Amino acid sequence: MEHTKHMEKDIFAEVMKKIQFLTASQQKFLQEMLVSRKKVSAVSKKKILKKSFGIWANRKDIKNNIEYINEIRK
Repeated sequence: MEHTKHMEKDIFAEVMKKIQFLTASQQKFLQEMLVSRKKVSAVSKKKILKKSFGIWANRKDIKNNIEYINEIRK
């Protein structure tokens, strides 16, 4: 867990450095995007995941789902 926090700090620091090299208009755009961003709660994420469960269940064009997925992964 500590390692992850350290990595997040490193990534954040790197992003902050890169932001300094953006033009003023690019920085303003980024700021506007971040301000308008909506936070999705963990409950909403779970609902979205549950809604997506089984979306391929009744597909007629997929005979063997394991073979199909293995082909996609190739």
